[in-house]
Amino acid sequence: MDSNLDTKIAYYIAKVEKFMDDDDLKKLRRSILTQFFSPIFLKAFSITFFGEWGDKSQLATIGLAADENPFGVVLGGILGQALCTTAAVLGGKSLAAQISEKIVGLSGGVLFIIFGIQSFLSTV
Repeated sequence: MDSNLDTKIAYYIAKVEKFMDDDDLKKLRRSILTQFFSPIFLKAFSITFFGEWGDKSQLATIGLAADENPFGVVLGGILGQALCTTAAVLGGKSLAAQISEKIVGLSGGVLFIIFGIQSFLSTV
């Protein structure tokens, strides 16, 4: 029965391909990829991935995985990161509804400079 279904699927795929040229198929494949790997997806992934790489939490996770069940560490890490990211997105969305993006950016920049100066002075 599966063989019959495979034959029918192959038949209909051949019919569809007959009406579409290579350019149309390339555009269809490209549009599917761009829907999943949209610019905002790539930005969010890059910010999270490179921001966490070598971070204290990653080093702590490495240590935890050395002593505990790696599967549990992976699941706990994924869930923790997902909840943290969800809180950041929801908090940012509600904050954006009340405060302009310019003020948030300016405040973040000022705090970044203050923390940088404090960190510099505490090491000297």
